[in-house]
Amino acid sequence: MKKIFVTGGSGFVGRKLIQRLVYEGCHVIALSRTESSDKVIKGLGAFPLRGDLHSAEALAKGVADADTVFHLAASVDFWKSREELHDDHVAATKKLLALAAAKTSNVSRFVYLSAASVVMNGQPILHADESFRSDRLIDGYSQTKLEAETLVLKAATSDFGTVAIRPPLIWGRGDTSALPQIKAAALNGQLAFIGGGRHRFVTCHVQNVCHALLLAAQSEVSGETFFVTDGEKIEFKQFITDMLKTQHVVAPNRSVPLRVAKAMAGFFSFTWRTLGLKGHPPLYPGMVNALGLPFIVSDQKARDMLGYQPIVSVRDGLQQMYS
Repeated sequence: MKKIFVTGGSGFVGRKLIQRLVYEGCHVIALSRTESSDKVIKGLGAFPLRGDLHSAEALAKGVADADTVFHLAASVDFWKSREELHDDHVAATKKLLALAAAKTSNVSRFVYLSAASVVMNGQPILHADESFRSDRLIDGYSQTKLEAETLVLKAATSDFGTVAIRPPLIWGRGDTSALPQIKAAALNGQLAFIGGGRHRFVTCHVQNVCHALLLAAQSEVSGETFFVTDGEKIEFKQFITDMLKTQHVVAPNRSVPLRVAKAMAGFFSFTWRTLGLKGHPPLYPGMVNALGLPFIVSDQKARDMLGYQPIVSVRDGLQQMYS
């Protein structure tokens, strides 16, 4: 029986991945920070290991005798600065890699959940592949995810395989991140589409993300990063409207011109940073970058090298979300 160690196991992707791993007969241990996370992990048929990404003792226990490590834990926040996210993303990944790659460890595969936003630069992204490099990442989340991804790829050796998976917006039934925020904004009258929301972008259903993660773990490919998507270029406004419809919420028809959104984002960011205000401003550059611009990446490399094919279409994924 394969032993698997998972960070971020109680999160959206982590829960779905653990279900798949347990179904396949794996012995899964998942890092857990709280009692509530313990219950989630146990309910999935896995074993919680109390600790966090900064606990060397807990991480060492997790990787001990594990065959594969899935490093999913992250703080998905496009407002926080690089300095605020560095410890959770970069330092923690470096520590986990060192423990997993140590000669005393039996880990042979290390799969990292990166993000497609590591190429977002405040400009429309059209048909980018893994060779695309951006010289101006404008948010701390993307900056630190790219730094951590680079560490993962560089750690690859002949007996320690590493792969990074880059999904764009992750969505699906049970979403505890993006959907609740979008729904709350719509219900509170705070949702407006930047530039009318007519731009095209790509997404990745949570089951497609998990499928790619498993393919990466089973593959002999190492030291590589892969974009993965649903394989469909969809209109942003239509997708958000369809998602909200599954929650019985009507999307507003409000729109903000892109130039106005950028100006407002700059103003709010300056004000929040200067005055040291708590919480997130209503609009900031990272949000405009992620939600207001065309974003198309190709997953052809994953199809060619990992045998990746989406297992859930956008249409089927939306149908599953009706509550």
